[in-house]
Amino acid sequence: MQVESVKFDLVFTTKVQKQLDELPKKDRKQYDKAFDILSESGPAYRSLRTHRYRCKKGDIWSSSASMAKRFYWRYVEEESILIIHLDSH
Repeated sequence: MQVESVKFDLVFTTKVQKQLDELPKKDRKQYDKAFDILSESGPAYRSLRTHRYRCKKGDIWSSSASMAKRFYWRYVEEESILIIHLDSH
């Protein structure tokens, strides 16, 4: 029996899309790679270092694009993820 992996559709808020469009090419490439991994392999993929934050309005998750770059997201449907914020430190 072959196990089929779940693929996630990623949706970006207008704010996040604007942030991505303004990033230098190198930074954008790091985020794009992380988004591809999230979409293809899901949030459990180890290099994404995903964490859950429990909130009154529902869980928010964060994942890593690099050691200094993170993005925040939430599930909007079973197989859809809304990217809501980018952050670097």
